Amino acid sequence: MIGLSLRRRVREIWQRLANLDARPAQIAAGFAVGIAAGLVPLNPSPIVLAAAVAWLLRMNMVAAIAGGTLAILYTPLLPLIWLAEYRTGGLLLAVKHPLSFDHVSLLELAQMGWDVYAAMLVGSVIIATPVSLVAFLIVKKLAERWARLKSQSGHSV
Repeated sequence: MIGLSLRRRVREIWQRLANLDARPAQIAAGFAVGIAAGLVPLNPSPIVLAAAVAWLLRMNMVAAIAGGTLAILYTPLLPLIWLAEYRTGGLLLAVKHPLSFDHVSLLELAQMGWDVYAAMLVGSVIIATPVSLVAFLIVKKLAERWARLKSQSGHSV
């Protein structure tokens, strides 16, 4: 049952993106911002962050919100993502507090201090860059196809 509603929600997101009146690169850039927002450590809402960044950078907010909504799908992986961000950032920054997978909870992370969050933030930028780039390229290709279909049929996809 959950899989069916999840699939329906993803289909709704793609349908909304397909019907946007924007250039493919604008749709892809907004979507990539939403995906990146989901990788910001300890972010309570990738949707709000994606919308704020899109608004500030004058990007496509609907596409950014769609990306942020899709980013919520990897919520079950957050402890693993946080650990990867911490370890990646820890390669560049001095970190006083060790972090392991067995105690990666939001409360514990918040109590560990700035050095842990700074490492996670740096790591998130390093991890989000290629992930967002891949998302951008995939959505741009799809948006180009949607635009071709719209121009051929004369109406929405």
